Amino acid sequence: MAHYSVVTVAAQQFSSSRGARAAFAAPCFVAILSLCGLANAQVPATEGAPPAPVAEPTALPAPSVAPPAPAAATPSTPPPAEAPSETPAAPGSVALPVIDDHTPRRAHRVHEGFYLRVGGGPSFLSLRGHGPSGTASLTGDGQSGFITIGGAIVPGLVLAGTLEGVGFRSEFKGGPLANATITSGGKTRSASHEAEGGVGMIGLLVDWYPKPTGGWHAGGSAGLGAIGLTNVADDSSLGGVNFSGSVFGGYDWSIGRDWALGLQLTARGGTQTKLREDSGDHDTGYRLTPLSLGIQGSVLYF
Repeated sequence: MAHYSVVTVAAQQFSSSRGARAAFAAPCFVAILSLCGLANAQVPATEGAPPAPVAEPTALPAPSVAPPAPAAATPSTPPPAEAPSETPAAPGSVALPVIDDHTPRRAHRVHEGFYLRVGGGPSFLSLRGHGPSGTASLTGDGQSGFITIGGAIVPGLVLAGTLEGVGFRSEFKGGPLANATITSGGKTRSASHEAEGGVGMIGLLVDWYPKPTGGWHAGGSAGLGAIGLTNVADDSSLGGVNFSGSVFGGYDWSIGRDWALGLQLTARGGTQTKLREDSGDHDTGYRLTPLSLGIQGSVLYF
């Protein structure tokens, strides 16, 4: 009875397990048949058969997964500096102008404002006229100098005060000691005929730059002049006043924002001058007219 029961239970279990296997195998078999059909459908058609229409691929929706965050830079390698970008102005705000400290200055400075010129150079001086004994003259090389201070009336046109003069030493032909002699130690000799001195002027000067930003300039001056002479033989002095003037022209080379080096040709002259003794109001009878021509270098602040 017990044996029967075991066999019966085993048969029932076998029957149950066989049914379970059948229940599991049936879907697997159906799936295999479906895969075979799908594989056959992928086989290309023969040459004679018309090509099967291909369906256009449809765009798949983008995945909703957020992109990964960028990796943080390591401290040992700092990120490169980026040029600052302009931030758009907010609505209703006023954009302020950007101040550029590197704005280039003007290539050429306009000649205006304060004017100062100091200079001098070699000159040739001539004093010609007559005296008590007839013709009198002094000619020779000399050195000139001047200082001019003023300002521009308009750009390129200067009005200034000037002080200028020329010093020299030369033979005084027809002078008061032309026939004089000196006796010393029992010996007699002719006195020196040389005289030294100069001519000068104080007055007003006009300097004009045709191009206010250029270097070429020309002008003239006029004022009260003077002549002073000293005889070398006896240190006697003669002097007189006159009206004098000059004309000049040259070029200035810029060496800075306000400084320049100049070179100019200058001609000076004056009216005939009555010479008197400096020790008194005695008229010596000499009448001399000054004339000079020179090349002058100068330093200009303008």
